[in-house]
Order: sequence, then structure tokens, then C-alpha cells
Amino acid sequence: MVKKTFVIKALALTATLFIFSPAEAAKKIPKPFKAYGDGTVSLYRADKNERGTFAYRKKNGTFDSKELEKIAHFFRCRLTEEVHPIDPELISIIDAISDRFGGKEVEVVSGYRSPTRNALMRRKSRRVAKRSLHMHGAAADIVIKGVPPATLRNFAYSLGRGGVGYYGKRTFVHVDTGPLRAWGWKPPVNRRTAAAVK
Repeated sequence: MVKKTFVIKALALTATLFIFSPAEAAKKIPKPFKAYGDGTVSLYRADKNERGTFAYRKKNGTFDSKELEKIAHFFRCRLTEEVHPIDPELISIIDAISDRFGGKEVEVVSGYRSPTRNALMRRKSRRVAKRSLHMHGAAADIVIKGVPPATLRNFAYSLGRGGVGYYGKRTFVHVDTGPLRAWGWKPPVNRRTAAAVK
């Protein structure tokens, strides 16, 4: 009986290989990506009309301090031009997201926020946190052209590496390096994430 079952499975596998050509089979296999990104990320800022590609992680896995300095300048406050160190973990999250969608350029809508800018934003909206992680270089609002915000949001949350905010009609998605949590939407809740979802 065991031998018969094995033969049936073997025949089924052979039939599958004949039905699908190598090219068709390749289409069905998703391209692999590293959960922490490949160490290089391309960014864009519409407000400053700036673009940059940053190889922020070396081959040995350590961070390149000079590249992180360039990223910090890229993420500078859009109001005061203040520069603040950016959490490498945040860049790693953005990198992983970019890689998942084919290494596409990531638009940074909002990176570092000076206390001055954060206070001004709080006067206009209650949604702006008093102790926003943007003020610590640990949060960013991002967009990837051609990727629906809900798709980006879902993948960012699946990484399980920080907060993910979603604002419906607005095009950007908030990511940060704080505890795993979500706001503005309800991700699928399971035993692991139930305690983390707002």
C-alpha cells in the first residue's frame, strides 16, 4: 500500500513538471528578500526634490557611520532643517519594505521632526503625538509609488518590528521602531499580536 501511494505521488509530481514550464514555475515562486533588507536603500523627498541611494550596512553586517550621517541629513526636519541621528533599525525596516516590492524607491513624506515642528503640528491635529517617535529619529511616513498604501501597511506590520499607522485616504503609511502596534486600522489579530494591537 505504501509503495502504491509513493508511485501515485511520483506520477503526480511528474505530471506537474510537464504541465508547468520552468518560466511558469518561476513566476509562482516569490522572489526572496531579507527581513532586514539588503543593506542598500533608495529614498526620495518631494518637499526638497532630493534623491539618494544609501549603502548603510557593510558586508560584515555593521552599519556605515558615514552613510548614516548622510541619511540623517536626508531625513532632516522640513521646517527647521535640523539634523538628528536616525535609528538604523528604522532604515532597516524601510529597506526590507522596499526589497519586498522589488527594491523600489521609497518616498519619505516625513522623517525627523524637530520639537518646534511637532508642536506646530499638534496644534493642527490631535493625531500628532506629544512625544512622537519622529522627534527621536525613530519614525517615518512613507510612500512607494505603485504600491497601494493598504498593501504597504499590511507588509510593514507583518515584519513585527514596530508601529504601523494608517490614515485611510491619505497616501502615506507610518512606520516606527517602537513596540509592535497599529492604529487607524485593524490588522488580523492572532494570539501573538492581540496584546500589541490598539
